[in-house]
Formats: sequence, structure tokens, C-alpha cells
Amino acid sequence: MRTPITRDECRLWLEGIVQGIVWLDRDNEAMAAAVLAYLDDQTVPPGNLTPHFSLAEMIASDTAAMNGIDNTPSDEEIASLTDTCELLELVRALCDESAVMVSSGFRCADLNAAVGGATNSAHLYGCAADITVPSFGTPLDVCRAIEPYVTEWGIDQLIYEQTWVHIGRAIPPSTEPRCQCLTINDSGTFNGIVA
Repeated sequence: MRTPITRDECRLWLEGIVQGIVWLDRDNEAMAAAVLAYLDDQTVPPGNLTPHFSLAEMIASDTAAMNGIDNTPSDEEIASLTDTCELLELVRALCDESAVMVSSGFRCADLNAAVGGATNSAHLYGCAADITVPSFGTPLDVCRAIEPYVTEWGIDQLIYEQTWVHIGRAIPPSTEPRCQCLTINDSGTFNGIVA
């Protein structure tokens, strides 16, 4: 039985071709077929912002439902949520294609106030999500897996919040991520991902 070709192997193979490297030690037909399969897998189902993340899950909120808060984002916020979901697709791929569970995505101002969010929270702009990846590991495991990619992926804040992971992009009008890794626990906020 042939071992499945990973996305990373496909990426390296394509990067090699771009650089003019001829892969004599590879089954180039199998590599090309794997790339096509991954491309075909990237179709976005109706109602989704990206292949694995829907608008509905990015705006869902029990607090909004209980309090009659309309958490409908604007077109601009939906575009921002789509960019956030692209970041979550990277997390999903990094975590062995495990399902990424979103507990909080977009929050309108009323919802953000109701949950006690920061007054300038990235959630207000569709630039953040609070997640867990149970089949991959604990929130600490997820943070440690993402941490090496904070700069490469343009993450503004990666926060280990004990029972979930906050992952956010720079909020408008800024486009420059701070690339912060933080831990928040009962004792306060600390630089770095610490247990």
C-alpha cells in the first residue's frame, strides 16, 4: 500500500519545480495527481467561507441567541472573516486535518459587550476566532504547534487561554501583525506560551 502524499510534500515538490529542480527520485505522476486532488478538495460548499468553515459557525453565539442580539456581519466583516477562515484552514492542515471547533468568531459590538470582550477586540472586525482541536490535542498542544508559524502566517495574536486558543489577525486599519504569543490564566497575562 502506498503511503499518502502529504500537502507539505506536494508543496515542496511544486517549489522544486518552480526552482527548476527535476525530481528523478519521485513518482512525478503520483505527485501531480496528489496536487490535483488537494486542489479539487478546496471547493467551497454553499454557505461556507472556505472549504471547512461556514459563515454560520463563525457568527454562532449562544449569548446572542439568549439575549436577542443580531450578530449579522457586514459585507466588509464577512470578507475579513473569510481571511480569518483561511488562517484556520492552515491550522487545520497543521493539526493533521483534524476538525477545528470555533467557539467564538465574529462578535458585533452588543455581543462583544455581553461576553465581556475587550473594547477593541479583533472579534469585532471578524479578525479572530477562539478554537479548540480536540482530536489533535489540548489547547496547549495546539498553541505549541502553531507557535513556530506565527510570523510566517501573519498572526497578530496567538493566545493560550487554558481551555481554548485565541488566534487573531491584525485589525483594521493596521495590516502589520504584532506576532504576539501570550498566555492568559488566573494570574494574569504573560508573554509566551506557557503551561
